[in-house]
Order: sequence, then structure tokens, then C-alpha cells
Amino acid sequence: MPTRHRRRRDGVAAVLLGLLALPTLAHRAPGSLSTIEWNPATGRTEVVHRLHSHDAELGVGEILGLPQLSVQSVTGRAHVALYVEERFLIETESGPLALELVGAELAGDYLLVYQEWPGRLPAGIRLRDDLLRDAFSDQVNQVNIDDDGSVRTLVFAGDAAWLDFEFGAAEP
Repeated sequence: MPTRHRRRRDGVAAVLLGLLALPTLAHRAPGSLSTIEWNPATGRTEVVHRLHSHDAELGVGEILGLPQLSVQSVTGRAHVALYVEERFLIETESGPLALELVGAELAGDYLLVYQEWPGRLPAGIRLRDDLLRDAFSDQVNQVNIDDDGSVRTLVFAGDAAWLDFEFGAAEP
């Protein structure tokens, strides 16, 4: 094979290898997704938090001073669940709601933390989602709220602290 063609082939191969490596170089921004949904079958409001397991281990481990924290263990999942319980808050004009911590489990690359409220949430609530925001400055947390079949989203980023939500209100 002539040298010119070999160099061209090698150049094309290098470009293709570079393109294949791009996904591994992409940086996944830290973030969490929480969902709030009324379950008529149980008569309870269910809250599910989805955190990337690696972020949970690094962030919660750093905050709690547990550098070897692993969500592979029940103890590690319990540490993260208790951390979530302290940093995801719902309140009404009467004061904070004491959500019940149900548990945590691994699902692929994610850790799911479950909370519940007995009954429906009041019509007007305020939420605060500080999950991992004390560990990662660029953390963005999204809360999807099922409002009678219509999903509305609150985003906690930057200096967002408490956000208000009114069930049955039109999209803001």
C-alpha cells in the first residue's frame, strides 16, 4: 500500500477512535430527580428521590466524613437515606411536614430513596431540595409533581431555596 494511502487510512482511524472516545470524555452534570405522586391504592403520597449512586457516595461521604461510603451496603444506603431526609423538605403554612422514610434501594447506576406522607399533601406547599447541593456547586435538582395527572416541575439550582407549589393551579 502506498505511503500516502496508509497515512490517510491512519488519519481516518485516528479520527474515528477520537469520536468513539467522546462519550467517555463527556461530563455528566450532578443532579437528582425527585417525584411526588398521590397513590390512591395506598391512600398515601409517595416521594421518590433518584440520585446517581457515584454522586451519592462521593457527596454524602464527603459531607458526613465517611470517605469509604458505599451504597452497595445497607449501611451506606441508610446513611444516604437519612441525609435525604434532612435535606428534602416540604412545609405548609402550618409548618414542616414529617415525611416518613420508607427505605432505599439500588436500581442500575442510581440509588432510589423512598418517603411517604399519609394522605394527600395540602393544596399549598413549599419545597426545599438541597440534595447534594452542599457537596457540588453545580448540582441541579428537579422535582416532578403529579398534580392530578398533569406533571409540573420545580428546579432547584443556583441560589434557589424554597419554591412554592399550589395543587390545581395553572402552570406558572
